[in-house]
Amino acid sequence: MIEKDLIIIGGGPAGLTAGIYGSRSELDLVVLDSGVGGGQIANAGLVENYPGFPDGITGMELAETLKKHAENTGVKINMLEPVTTITQSGDKFIVKTEKALYQAKAVIVATGLVHRKLGVPGESELSGRGVSYCATCDGAFFKGKRVAVVGGGTGAAMAALNLADLASQIFVVTKREHLKVAEKIMETRLDRAANIEVVSHSAVKKITGENRVEKIEIETSGKARSLDVDGVFIEVGKKALTSFLKDLPVELEKGYIPVDRDQRTSIPGLFAAGDVVSGSVKQMGVAVAHGTIAALSAYDYIKNNF
Repeated sequence: MIEKDLIIIGGGPAGLTAGIYGSRSELDLVVLDSGVGGGQIANAGLVENYPGFPDGITGMELAETLKKHAENTGVKINMLEPVTTITQSGDKFIVKTEKALYQAKAVIVATGLVHRKLGVPGESELSGRGVSYCATCDGAFFKGKRVAVVGGGTGAAMAALNLADLASQIFVVTKREHLKVAEKIMETRLDRAANIEVVSHSAVKKITGENRVEKIEIETSGKARSLDVDGVFIEVGKKALTSFLKDLPVELEKGYIPVDRDQRTSIPGLFAAGDVVSGSVKQMGVAVAHGTIAALSAYDYIKNNF
């Protein structure tokens, strides 16, 4: 068993920031990440609202910058090592991954969110063959082609805008009358994009194609119709990644983790930060602040209890 002062679960902005502050506090820690570090900010196109980058920065560059900063501070990031369960043994936590078993005095959960599925016929069968959950990652495969974005919020709007310079036509299929976006500037950009069409009061019923996506069957105001598309980008929301906490008696709210002002959960020694936190604004600046507070609170907890 590998013993640590602190284990941070999740290598996005919240987790990496916690790692930086934990390392500066001279805690023996490790960041366990199910991906390759950097978090979902890496999937963003141009990030224009994070302070310090007046000309904007791509999500991929920002994620790499965060990782490099953490590693330069001495943070050990174990990539592609998802956590499967956490249990308690006395006053310590036992963290099991697909690769190892750890024991820690404190744990920070910063796992963020995962994409929700549509749950319609053809979605899973054509996943990776035209069905995608990341416009930034896969948009280049659809240059000059017709695509659909499914969703009614900021994620759908961002996906459509990211695809606007690549695809010839983008249909945004939403159950709403208008897209509900976080910033007014996104509405303005959507209106200016000549190749983006919002298909309102509509729901996808089926995704079809032989070996790749060829069309989507939708229902608009009670009437069935189809759209010929080469790709479908699904942006119907996200859910908190907390299933690995099932063996702990931690309080959850619809899968999200409630915390106090010091990022403490209902279990002493267990902290949470970033998008996984209940009720928090899902923005990178908030995640960084959460990570900072969680690491300093974890340091105080360890110092006062061990």
